[in-house]
Amino acid sequence: MPLPRPDNRSDAFVLQALERHQRRREQGIPTLTVLAGPPGTAASLWRQWLGSRRQTSCVSLAAGEVGVIRDWMETLRRTRNLEADAADFLGATAGLAPGELRARLTGSTPHERDVLLQELFPALTTGDISAACRCLLQPPQVPHKSGEPLDAVLEAFEREPLRALTALHALVPVGTVPSLLLSGSGPGWLASAARVATRLCDAVPSLVVALHAERPALDTYLRGGESQSLALVREGLLELEAPSPEELKRRLAKLGVRAPEALSNSLARLAADGVTEEVLARYGEAARELEASRQEPAAADQARSSAESFLRSFLDALPATQGLFELNERTGFRLNNRPVEVDFLSHRLKVAIEVDGYYHFQDEEAYRRDRRKDLALQRHGYLVLRFLASDVVARLEEIRDTILEVVSFRRHREDADGGA
Repeated sequence: MPLPRPDNRSDAFVLQALERHQRRREQGIPTLTVLAGPPGTAASLWRQWLGSRRQTSCVSLAAGEVGVIRDWMETLRRTRNLEADAADFLGATAGLAPGELRARLTGSTPHERDVLLQELFPALTTGDISAACRCLLQPPQVPHKSGEPLDAVLEAFEREPLRALTALHALVPVGTVPSLLLSGSGPGWLASAARVATRLCDAVPSLVVALHAERPALDTYLRGGESQSLALVREGLLELEAPSPEELKRRLAKLGVRAPEALSNSLARLAADGVTEEVLARYGEAARELEASRQEPAAADQARSSAESFLRSFLDALPATQGLFELNERTGFRLNNRPVEVDFLSHRLKVAIEVDGYYHFQDEEAYRRDRRKDLALQRHGYLVLRFLASDVVARLEEIRDTILEVVSFRRHREDADGGA
């Protein structure tokens, strides 16, 4: 009797394939992982695999090389002490004991620091690594106009970001650099992202790089002319499972949601996005609380809280919004001498999202207070979105698309400001 063929879309199969891809990288073979399927499924499996390796992740929605590498460098800056890494690398190259140079630099005067570094820099034979070390250990007396150290690094490499990435990658201990997941949409995005990913894999074969693409866009790309990028995409392609709306309806019914038929549009969106069991369970809870609030107005606050909890997990499951929003976050400014707190806040993109219960608007003073709050947020540069808690459940696709549109707009503005 023949052995059953493995399901090449199962989570277990994909996780095993990710391990095979990693072994190729460790052998110095340029390897690009391509996750083909719903974005939520891709993000969940990618995080699960990285979690087993205790590796951080950078998700970039940029289309061009400069934007992608800038995102990766920013994640590296947040997760590593780059000055310490540069000091350890330079010290090891010069034959010093581990941590010795870092200790000698700590507490030294600027003059003593310069003398010591000038003695050691000749030990670095690679020009780009030397330039990166100098930027990190001897920052220019006149800071870069943007105020960002990474912009000074890019400038030192004459705006050649791939050289900067390669040099920084060499300074950081093996296995501690962030992985990179490219995710996006729109005409031409996949072709551009595949070219960028190919250049990254060629320049630094050990760098963990993945590309997420939904199947229709991927099919179009694979019909294109042969190229190194297309060959890497085809070689690293991993198909992901996608749940059906009907299956999600059955799961919701098991979770106690009495009328899943009324949620068909939202369930179609959840299926297309490939939500995890955890996200679906939170959606089911929000749907149950919404049903209860229609029978008992006193349950409206709990329904709003459940809708918030679901929306948070949903946004964190999508590559485009993963890690962008903090729940019940303070803005840092005050209104009427009280801290301003927002349901969902992105400090980085200056986007504020408020989820309101239906009965909240029956209170005139609460309505006026919210308008004052919105004005204060706008004066501080925030774009404010307000949604009904019931719509988070019943009109999820509309809310999702609105949030993604605003996030895309803000990201494009951020990229333009960064490139100025």
